[in-house]
Amino acid sequence: MASVDSNDILRPKSVVNGKMKIDKDLCTQCGLCIENCPFVCWEKDEDDYPKLRDGYQCFSCYNCMIPCPVDAVSVVDSYHVEDGFWATEPRDMEAKMPFEPKDADGNPDQWNAMEKAILERRSVRNFKDTPVPEPLIRRVLEAGRFAPSAGNCQPWQFIVITDRELIRKVDAATMAGVQGFHATYMDDDAVKSLAPMAEANPGGLDPRVARGGMGAVSRGELPASLGAPCMIVLAADVRSIGPAEMSIGICGQNMNLVANSLGIKACWAGFPAMGLSAIADKFTLKPGWNVITTLVLGYPAFKQEGIVPREYRPVQWVREGADVADID
Repeated sequence: MASVDSNDILRPKSVVNGKMKIDKDLCTQCGLCIENCPFVCWEKDEDDYPKLRDGYQCFSCYNCMIPCPVDAVSVVDSYHVEDGFWATEPRDMEAKMPFEPKDADGNPDQWNAMEKAILERRSVRNFKDTPVPEPLIRRVLEAGRFAPSAGNCQPWQFIVITDRELIRKVDAATMAGVQGFHATYMDDDAVKSLAPMAEANPGGLDPRVARGGMGAVSRGELPASLGAPCMIVLAADVRSIGPAEMSIGICGQNMNLVANSLGIKACWAGFPAMGLSAIADKFTLKPGWNVITTLVLGYPAFKQEGIVPREYRPVQWVREGADVADID
């Protein structure tokens, strides 16, 4: 990539966190919005109503809206960065609900079952203690095994962990590693040592990860496994045709959607990959196979699926006979 100012990556100046609002006339004070926020942005005020706490890190996942039984949570502003390396484009992308579906002739239509499954899917981070039955885990794995891949090379391998003690060891090892990294990132002097990483692979230093996710994990507010009873490690063959991450993303999304269809819920969980070395003696990965990410599964503790707004980037349409693309 082109030369960048590592300080601009490590110390962005114009990050605007998302801002949500509670309608106290509707709020039942159930607390589910607080419980479903992965970065613990909420706390209760003196009257027992949810409020955004000081120093919160909201990246506009809108998870707080989903479980609310009375629609008391609304969006005031979405996460954005006004300028610098992390500047979002456009500056403040409007959050929109899905467009109304239309048929091939442009007439009003209904979302089909597949569309509904995709639109309503949410990352679930609050699970019951109930184990996931192995026959259902097998069906989730089969959805991944039958995913498309470049050249049909099928460059994936799955490791299923349902031993709770091993999952706790992964959580502990991940937390320890993240604490060290996060402490370095937050220290104005020590952070300079991350300049080579900032220039070579800045994605891991996005403020939403470095301040939000890593902050929550390092404080013990967000366990790496999210308390799920099942963790599936997704590894990729480095000889794969095309980017290994793309193949894993395709097969993993198949698994995610099938898990939802079976009444299980799932979440992509990247952090546990950092702690797998703590249980490396329990499984085998041959040379040439790299862990890409993990998927955690379990039964949801409460309703965590539904449609929320998503950022809308204008779409460029190059239609027949047009000199330039239409933008809408």
